[in-house]
Amino acid sequence: MKVLRIESGDHMPFSLQKQFREPKGLMGWIVGKIMEFDNRRINKWSIQRIPIRKGDHILEVGFGPGYCIDRIMKKHPGTAVDGVDLSPTMMDTANHKNKKAVDEGRVRLFVHDICEFQPDNVQYDHIFSVNNYPLWSDKQKALSHLFQMMKPEGTLLITVQPRGEEERDSRARNYADEISGELATAGFKNIDIQYKNVRPALTVSLSCTK
Repeated sequence: MKVLRIESGDHMPFSLQKQFREPKGLMGWIVGKIMEFDNRRINKWSIQRIPIRKGDHILEVGFGPGYCIDRIMKKHPGTAVDGVDLSPTMMDTANHKNKKAVDEGRVRLFVHDICEFQPDNVQYDHIFSVNNYPLWSDKQKALSHLFQMMKPEGTLLITVQPRGEEERDSRARNYADEISGELATAGFKNIDIQYKNVRPALTVSLSCTK
């Protein structure tokens, strides 16, 4: 049996590339389901790397269909999670998946560019992002902004799995060098780099503290 595989690489038609960056409409919903399935293992691994405690306030950058938020709510019901994403379609999908937590006020979802996202009087214990960093329009500005939104000693985690034409182990290691340098420039410390062999490519995850 042949398996249809859609990749988010530069060789895709432009319209489909755009859907992976900012999912919209029915096609955006389908893309969200693909991302949820493809990212499931690295999402679980990323969440495990965050030292979540009861009462923590967490921000996910690029929440997509809301898989990570749902998993955190189930494993850590004493926490609060905010999410920011560029896609209104993904907000609708994530709202549906996390309806109970949203109705209870434990989950809040926003549509915004991370560089301009301004939560009202909130500082986060943890901020994380899975396979969203390559899409940030101004990575250094975004990291500096995240630094300001975090509590002292708060944790930031960024996970990236190269996809499409970037799908090679060397690109994951290049991401590690690139992101660690930008984290240090933004003021983060205790930068820890870990790799995981997950199909279709080596995945890198960097954690650090404010």
